[in-house]
This record gives sequence, structure tokens and C-alpha cells, in this order.
Amino acid sequence: MSSSAGEQNRIHGRSRLASAALYLGLQMLVALIAMACFSLPLPAPPEKFALNPVSRIAAGGAEQTVDLPDFSSPKGDEAEIRYRTQFTYSPGAGPWAVFLPRFLVDAAVLVNGNEIGNSGVGLSAGKAQLNLPLIATIPSAVLKTGQNQLDILVRADPPISKHLEAVYAGPESELRPAFNTRTKLFVVLPQIFSAWRVLLGLILAMIWASRPLEYDYGFLTLALLVGAGRLAFLDYNSAAALPYIGMLVVFESALFVSFAYAFLGRKQPGWQPLLFLPGVLIPLLSLAGGDTATKFAFLLLGPPTVLFQAGIIAVILARAAIAGGGKETYIFGSAMTIIIVTVLHDAATLMNLLPGPKYYFSVQAYSAMLIACGILLAARFVQALRKIDGFAQQLIVKIAEAEEKLKQSFAREEARKRAEALSAERERLMRDLHDGLGGQLVRIVALSEQDHEGAVPTGEAARAALRDLRLVIDAMEDVEGDLLLALASWRERTAQHLRVHGIALDWQVRAKPSDLTFPDLRPWHMIQIMRLLDEAVTNAVRHSGAATISIILRTEQKAGERARIHITVRDDGRGLGEAQSNPPGKFGLANMRKRAALCGATLTIESDVYGVSVDLALPESFPNEPSPA
Repeated sequence: MSSSAGEQNRIHGRSRLASAALYLGLQMLVALIAMACFSLPLPAPPEKFALNPVSRIAAGGAEQTVDLPDFSSPKGDEAEIRYRTQFTYSPGAGPWAVFLPRFLVDAAVLVNGNEIGNSGVGLSAGKAQLNLPLIATIPSAVLKTGQNQLDILVRADPPISKHLEAVYAGPESELRPAFNTRTKLFVVLPQIFSAWRVLLGLILAMIWASRPLEYDYGFLTLALLVGAGRLAFLDYNSAAALPYIGMLVVFESALFVSFAYAFLGRKQPGWQPLLFLPGVLIPLLSLAGGDTATKFAFLLLGPPTVLFQAGIIAVILARAAIAGGGKETYIFGSAMTIIIVTVLHDAATLMNLLPGPKYYFSVQAYSAMLIACGILLAARFVQALRKIDGFAQQLIVKIAEAEEKLKQSFAREEARKRAEALSAERERLMRDLHDGLGGQLVRIVALSEQDHEGAVPTGEAARAALRDLRLVIDAMEDVEGDLLLALASWRERTAQHLRVHGIALDWQVRAKPSDLTFPDLRPWHMIQIMRLLDEAVTNAVRHSGAATISIILRTEQKAGERARIHITVRDDGRGLGEAQSNPPGKFGLANMRKRAALCGATLTIESDVYGVSVDLALPESFPNEPSPA
């Protein structure tokens, strides 16, 4: 057991070492690629329009010849340095302009003592990190044919060093392409990034609203919106806004640390709120001093805090990747490596520790990284939706299969019930045939064996048996619960039977057709009803001496009860007479009551000097099984 566990630990250790080597190797490669990108040349006008060397004039008037780019700041805390040079103007090449690819922090351009351009009066004033170029068209009234004096005033407050990369003077058509390209890179692209941050923040906010327990969406949403608000509403040229800019920069990076923990599914550490503390100290320290104290507080607590927080994120990402994180961890870690490299580069550039042009890339890299993380989260959300859709499709298929099985089960159950119903119906019909037709046949056999006078003719008994058979056949016809249709054949046979005896049939329907339809009316119900009516008609023919027999279908509603359909057989004969005192023993009345009870109906028999009335009140719904008598 211990040997097996040790072998597993060694395998796990080798796997972690391989993951660490892969992750760290990837980050080193990403860092080298990022540093190589810093040295890529930016578009510049033709070299023949470059003015070099130039004279640098300090505040005291001392003049020194320097080669551009000039990265050295003179001793002292001068807020402005003047660079002076000359260029030769030749008419005929169109308008001329002066182009400054890069400067710190603001610059003013003067030709022959006349100011023609000033970056310190625009919205970009004071923004050292934006890498903004400046082009100034020279009015024709200012230019002189031949030599013209050009002065460049570079402004920056300590501790930021003054800087001038290059100066170009020549036809504007030759200088404008380089300016336009740099403007797209350092003005338009950041604006696009800002718009993307706002849009992505709103999208993630909507996702977070639908999934409030997934805090990674919430932290990244807040970071995106804080950054977008900082860029949109705070002016870098305002000394009063700078402390709040620094505070929001720190808050934004602290929120990103929280996002990293949530993204990796880890619990937020207890010390995490301390990451917001430097952001709170920046405006507090600015209250203790003037503009210089504010700028020092911003520089000392802003970028270093962001770099420290980026290091925290890099460490937890590295640990997650080495522990077996997925490709998202590698992508996220590579983005953080780029951020750390660009922040270190920009800090070294700001402190004048790096040779070459002073360009800043951390803002663009940070915005791109935020957008990439937002897209990564949105892709995760889309992937989750796809999984949900796939699960839903599988669920639909399984539900369809279950429905099909259920339908088959219902079909089998329905077939079983139908078979049972047919069997029960067959047994009832057999009983009815036995009671009706079977009895008639027995009677025919008995009559055929009698040869004495006074016996009932065999033919009459056979006709009675035939009528009973027809009654059973008619009752088996499917009339979909239509009582009137079910009684149609019985009415014809009854009318023909009464004509033989010279009795008129009065058929009356006093109910609406819709009231005469019973969905649960079955053939065995009709057999009982028809035989009951047959018995009532036969009794009237044999005993009443009536001239007319009325069959009335009517609707009757008593107080407090629902309406019921009644079938009444009424004759105009002499009534029951003495038989009325003991009706159950005469004329098959007991059998009639039994048939009514089987159907759940109520039978009422009334007799007076005007005849006999047999009334059958049908139930609201017929029973599935015969009701007990």
C-alpha cells in the first residue's frame, strides 16, 4: 500500500514539475514577445525633414546643443524647457507644418516667435501615458522664404522628466500620414477599447443579474465600469481630479484581484479589502499638500500598487495552472504577464531608466486584457448555454421517448379495458338473449309439443322471439349516445306491432335534441330501456283496451333538482282496475322496475279511469356497471 502511494506521489510530483515548466516557459516566451514589440519602429516622416541637432535652453538662459531624442533633464525643477532650431522654407510645395512624434507632458510650437500649436489646451493635456503626437500647420503669414526659427516648449512637472523625441518641419502632405497613423494607434484605438469596456461591462452586468451567485461576472463588471467611468468623467489635466483618478485606478486593479479568485473558484482571502487601502490614501495625502504632493502620492501609490496587485494575480494563476488548470488559466496568465511587463516598462520609461523613445503601453494592454477576460467569461457563458441547450435537447428526446412508452402503455391498458368491457358486454348480451330470446325459444318448443285446443299459436311465439332478437341487434348499434336515434328502430317496430292490433301510436318529443344525448349510454342500457318500454306497450295492448298509446320524450325539472329526461308510455284505456292493488304480481311490473334499477333510472306507474301512465326518469349519467335492484 505504502509503495503504491509513494509511486503515485512521485508521478504526481513529476506531473506538477512538467506543468510548472510548461507554464513558466510560456510566460517567459510571452514576456520576450512583449518586450520585442516595444522596440518596433513607429511610422515617421521622411528623414530629410528631421531637424537635428537642436539647442536646449534652460530657464536661466544657458544654451546647449543636444541630439534628438533628448531624454536628459537639466538639473533643477524647471517646469518648462525650450528647444530651438531652424528650418529652410521653399515656397511651392503646399502648406507646411511642424510634427512632434512624442514629448512629455505638453508642448507648444512657435515659428518666428508666433505660437502655432499647443497640446496643453486640449482634452489630452497632461496625459503623459497617451503617447499623443502633435502636428501644427504653419500659417503662410508666419513663414519666411529661407531660414525660419522654430521653438519647442516642453512642459512637465516634477518628478516627471522632460522629453523630446524628434522634430519634423516640411510640407504637411509629407508629415500628415505619420501623424494619422500614430493618432489611430494612440487615440482612436484607446477610444475603441473604452467603448468596448463599457459595452462588455453592460453585457456582463446583464449576465450577472441572471446569475448573481457567479461573482466573477460581478467583479469584472465593476472593474470594467470603474475604468470606463474614470476615463470618461475625470480630466487628467485637472489637479483636483488626479487623486480620484489614482483612487479609481487602485480600486479597479483590486476588483480585478477579486475577479481572479472568483474566476478560479477560490474563496476570497480575508486580507483582500486591504488592497483598496492605497486608493483611499491617495486623496487623503493630496489634502495634506499642493499639486506636487498630489502627483507624488499618485506616482508612489498608484502604479506600484497596480504592479503589486498584478503580481498577486500572476502568483495565484501560476499556482492554479501548475495544479492542473485548464487552457483558460494559461490564457489569463499570459495576459497578466503582458500587463506586468508593460507596467514595468512604463514605470522605467517614466523614471527615464530606459533608452530610446518614451512610449507607454500599459493602458492599451490593460484595456485589451480586460476585454479579453470579458470575452472569455462571455464565451464561458455561451458554452454553458450550449450545454444547457444540449441537455434540453436530450431532455426533449427522453421526454418524447417516455411519452411514446406512456402512449403504448395507455394503448395496452385501453385495449385491456376494451377487451374487459367487450367481455362484460358479451356476458350481458348473453344473459339478455337467454332471458328474452332463450325464453321465447323454450316457449316455442313447449307449444309445438302441445296439440290440445286453446294453446297459443306457435307462430305468434316465434314472432315474439324474432322481435326480441331484433331488439337486441338494434341495441348493439353504435349511436354515440344519441337516445332518439337509438329508439328510432324500436319506434318503427312498435308502430307496426300496434297497427296489427288496431291501435294508433302517438310519438311526441318535447325535449331539445342536445338534452337527448348521453355520452355514457351503452348498448346494455338500451336493451334494458327497450325491453322495459316493450313490456309497458305489451301490457297496454293486452289489458287496457286502448285506442291510442302515446310515447312521450320530455324534459322535467323539479325545484332544487337538475333537469332529467323522462320517457312516458301512456294509454287511453281502462286502467289497471283490480290489478292496481297488487301491481308487482301482475303484468311483469316487478321485472320492469328491476330493469329501471339496473340503468340507474326511476320508474313510476300511475293509473286512473283515463288509462295507465308508465314514466321512466333517466339518470343524469348512466352507470358503468348494473346498479343493484
